[in-house]
Amino acid sequence: MGSQAESRTRVLVVDDEPDARELIALALSQAGFEVDDAADGFTALTKVAHGRPDLVVTDLHMPGMHGLDLLQRIRRIHADVPVIIATGLETYDLCTSAESYGAVTCLVKPLNLDELIWTIEMALATRDGGARADAAI
Repeated sequence: MGSQAESRTRVLVVDDEPDARELIALALSQAGFEVDDAADGFTALTKVAHGRPDLVVTDLHMPGMHGLDLLQRIRRIHADVPVIIATGLETYDLCTSAESYGAVTCLVKPLNLDELIWTIEMALATRDGGARADAAI
């Protein structure tokens, strides 16, 4: 992995758990993505408003601002930015709600990092009309 196109792909990782956030950021950096992070939804919104990411990976359960609230607010700022929800709680109703609000998918923690990278690549390919899917193969 790590094509030239991916190296310009900016992913924002939002998680209130520092270890989880750092692990995801490290894996994505090693896969060739440019990674920024935020410890909460408010910081994430500021980063989204001032530097549009190509994709957001966010935790669902965070203090201050729930992941669904963050998703809805991101949609208002940049409707085309794909958002992947990660949660430690396997809650079908919340995942269904997240997808109905426009999340790409809901992944259950602990994350399989290869699955996350694949999901990011497919989300970007879908958004870009398939050009990235060909490059990812």
